[in-house]
Amino acid sequence: MALVLTLALFTMGLVLWWQPQESWAWPDAAWLLQSQSELRSLQAAGPWAFAGGLFLLLTLLSALALPGCSVLALAAGMAMGWLPGTALVVLASTVGATLSFLAARHLWRDALQRRWGHRLVRVQAGLARDGAFYLFSLRLAPVIPYALINPLMGMSTMPTRQFFGVSLLGMLAGSAAYVYAGTALGQAGGWHDLASPSLWAGLLLLAALPWAMRWGMRWGMRWKKRRAGQHRAATRSGRPE
Repeated sequence: MALVLTLALFTMGLVLWWQPQESWAWPDAAWLLQSQSELRSLQAAGPWAFAGGLFLLLTLLSALALPGCSVLALAAGMAMGWLPGTALVVLASTVGATLSFLAARHLWRDALQRRWGHRLVRVQAGLARDGAFYLFSLRLAPVIPYALINPLMGMSTMPTRQFFGVSLLGMLAGSAAYVYAGTALGQAGGWHDLASPSLWAGLLLLAALPWAMRWGMRWGMRWKKRRAGQHRAATRSGRPE
């Protein structure tokens, strides 16, 4: 618990140090719009330092399930652009999720088992039924809160490498949507500029993408199971009695 509090205080200190305002308010979209020139100046003065600081902040916030990840994703899009920002956000989010996963598996397993053991039964059943796709579907459209997904998976039997790879793919669409919104926010002169139909069409498309991917993969799994059942039935009917 002391380690968690230390990391949380360290993360909050980094956020407040990085925030170019003399305000102790947690950064939000309005703050980003007002501070975009300062953020771009920081990025231009030291691209690697800016990316490294943003990566560290996002990793810690993701690992500790603290608010602010979406704002940092917007900042990445605003200062770095869509493709570089998406790569940074999805990788940092996945590393943070994996740290939470490993902490639950090796440090706090007993305490989490006592507190959330009843939820673990549902997770184990989902993994037994759908395998890694269960985690992928949770990443696309979380039914279990994000703060619980990582530690619950850490208490399961899922291998760490598989957790990292599936989480990376599962969080890609959502990360791309937030970073794209940040890119659009950076190109806007004010909130009135965000009423562009093309912008909202793009955001809606990106927001719908995770649900479409989830539906498509579930349909594919059902089709595969149906074909396997038909093949078994045909094999049995073709055997000599």
